[in-house]
Amino acid sequence: MKVSRGLVVAGVVAELLAASTIALAAPAELASHRATYRMGLSASRSGSGMASASGAWTYQFTDSCDGWVTEFRLAIAYAYAEGGQVETVTDFLSWESKDGLSYRFRSRQSREGQVTEEVEGNAKLNGHGQGGTARYTRPESFTIKLPKGTLFPTAHTLRLLDVAHGGGRMLTRPLFDGQGEEGPLETNAQIGRPVSIHPAVLSSPLLESQVWPVRMAFFPLGGTEPLPEFEIALNYHPNGVAEDVEQIFKTFSLKGKLESIEMLPRTKC
Repeated sequence: MKVSRGLVVAGVVAELLAASTIALAAPAELASHRATYRMGLSASRSGSGMASASGAWTYQFTDSCDGWVTEFRLAIAYAYAEGGQVETVTDFLSWESKDGLSYRFRSRQSREGQVTEEVEGNAKLNGHGQGGTARYTRPESFTIKLPKGTLFPTAHTLRLLDVAHGGGRMLTRPLFDGQGEEGPLETNAQIGRPVSIHPAVLSSPLLESQVWPVRMAFFPLGGTEPLPEFEIALNYHPNGVAEDVEQIFKTFSLKGKLESIEMLPRTKC
């Protein structure tokens, strides 16, 4: 799965792992898949006023020959302790070139059926490890600079998995995904040692492996606030599928349980 402004999750294929350590010489290879997660409130802290939350996150990642296409919908209904309910929907679509240097994005946020934000544009890096430019065409035309070392979402996922394969425990890089007008965020990913988990219901070749526990923190670029804007905790399979995804905000947390998973056929290029 791929890292995004709410959920970051991408697909990747590798050999099944049974040993207590992981050491693969080849870099991760991406595979197409479709997944559904059942979302719910996992924590409500002081000041949130939230009583419950429920919904679904549908996610699809496909190989389009010249790039990777990511599409997802996150629909959540929030109920508050003092009464009332609010339904929110996020729709997102992106294309990223396989060299990790070009990116197109489109995002729409809705609240109670009314569109509250639409963002669309494209971005390009000047080279690997270099900076670049993001050009927004909606809601209005403007340009922002991307700092040196910026990664787009799929490139970030690949780098994260390669670090984990090599026994690394941390990845810190700027990430740009186009989900909003704020621009890139600084990300700090902490990678745990591989562990074994066994799905209780689902049976799929995509889940027959150990996982890396990963926790990612997201900070504004150049900010001085010691606490992140939000965090994501998840268990990454070597094939990129994530289980037990959790979004951690300052006053509440949402957890997603993998409900279905399907490997999509390889694209004929």
